[in-house]
Amino acid sequence: MKIIALGDTHGRDTWKKITAGNDFDKIVFIGDYFDTHEAILPQRQMENFRDLVTYKRAYTDKVILLFGNHDYHYLRTADEQYSGFQYLHQTGIQELLHEAIDEELLQMCFVSGKILFVHAGITKTWCEANNIDVKNIEQSVNDLFKYKPGSFRFTPGRNFSPYGDDICQSPVWVRPGSLLKDRVDNYIQVVGHTPQDKLVITDDVILIDTLGTSGQYLQIVDGIISVAR
Repeated sequence: MKIIALGDTHGRDTWKKITAGNDFDKIVFIGDYFDTHEAILPQRQMENFRDLVTYKRAYTDKVILLFGNHDYHYLRTADEQYSGFQYLHQTGIQELLHEAIDEELLQMCFVSGKILFVHAGITKTWCEANNIDVKNIEQSVNDLFKYKPGSFRFTPGRNFSPYGDDICQSPVWVRPGSLLKDRVDNYIQVVGHTPQDKLVITDDVILIDTLGTSGQYLQIVDGIISVAR
């Protein structure tokens, strides 16, 4: 079994070069398909997302499209906007996201063995507050996203961190420091959300938001974790 996981997309189409000729069983996109600091035009961001959705449709079981905070704030049910929100293109992005959600092409988390892939991370505190069945965490979290999407919104948290560095935060918002303090047991979590100069691999959490820096991505072959580029 070979799995590759890519950090936050933010309109970048580098995934096309990575997937071309790359033999793998699963590819996981960690979310944040929209908003950018790299002058990628909104129209190009939307076209790139359309291409990702087409790729998912073609390889339904092979491609995993996760959800990030820079996707979440475009939902019809969202009542908040984060940095980078593209007001002039809100409707177009919203329609693309909801079309993919209606087709069940997007999900909040994915589990392979003891490795849990999610945009920012899952804490025990958030699970307890939302009655998540940790023994069946993938299904439980994805069902919550489907039926109660408001459970993933940004909250002030216990320490009122505007950056989301709080164990109360949702899987699209919690930061690595808080995640390491309160991560759910028995999983290695692969997360993006917080940019890194290079891939960071620890025994408990792997940080992969590096497409905009080193260009590295994660590779797992028969349980062996390594860095690829």
